[in-house]
Amino acid sequence: MTTTFPIKRLTSYQFLSVLFFLFLLISCEDTNKNKNNSKNRQDKHLVKQGKQVKKTDSLSNDPKSNLRNFEKGKIENTLAMKNGLIIKWLAKGKGEKIKKGEVVLLEYRLALPDGRIIDGNQRIKMPFIPFMVGYNMQTKGWDLALCEMKVGDFVKVEIPADLARGEKGIPGVIPPNSANWLYLKVRARVSPEYNEGGVQVWTLMKGEASDVDQTMDKEIQYHAIVSTASNPSVMNTYAAHFPLKYAPGQKNVIPGLRKTLNNAKKGEKIFVLVDAKQAYGSRGYVNLIKPNESVFFNLTIKDVRPI
Repeated sequence: MTTTFPIKRLTSYQFLSVLFFLFLLISCEDTNKNKNNSKNRQDKHLVKQGKQVKKTDSLSNDPKSNLRNFEKGKIENTLAMKNGLIIKWLAKGKGEKIKKGEVVLLEYRLALPDGRIIDGNQRIKMPFIPFMVGYNMQTKGWDLALCEMKVGDFVKVEIPADLARGEKGIPGVIPPNSANWLYLKVRARVSPEYNEGGVQVWTLMKGEASDVDQTMDKEIQYHAIVSTASNPSVMNTYAAHFPLKYAPGQKNVIPGLRKTLNNAKKGEKIFVLVDAKQAYGSRGYVNLIKPNESVFFNLTIKDVRPI
């Protein structure tokens, strides 16, 4: 049976204070610095979660020559897709395939074909990160691969350039027109704490309780990264350096987001997935959101103040 549990069991200030930064930027730090200490902390954390780490299948942070040969003799089966994506299973999970709109916990390393690791959860010294599937939190290759996977799977995904960073790449990190190697372990599914009327909510970090919580005479300031299945860049207030504002009773946000914001607390970090009927419906929104398209909000509540 697939493991599901509320994400609040896994939250900590350290974990979630770096969560949104992870999805905004790919770190360029030296991956070999403090490598052994970071890996030991990761293994101990996973043992506490009841997931004994095996040396034989741990994600590798070895020199590039070792990573290039990492999967030799370990591949159980391979899926080559028409779009050029190749998935190689090093270990197989059980249960149903992961679906669009589900949140999963991932352990990952992102590398280039020369074996050089350029990103991974070890960079922030965390055993795993939460990921909303199907809504462009990373490149398209991630979502396509995860929809072929199950909880417990450990895979190497060879992502062609057009499903990765394409012609632009990332200056100084990923060359233009470069394929990506993605090593993924799916640790668990995470159930939403609220799921009613076309709105699903995952609270990643609890906020600070205050006297303002019991009143509607307040203003909420928040940052939002907004995406859909077709558009990874609907809105990013971090990039604009300008948080949004909302007061209960106003209609400057979609109906499916109002209840979450009405009850928001300062410091909360939240995933919200809103069905089209509670978002922009059959009309969509200009050229950013298609008709009948669900919308994903990655929120940080910056402040809640009385008015």
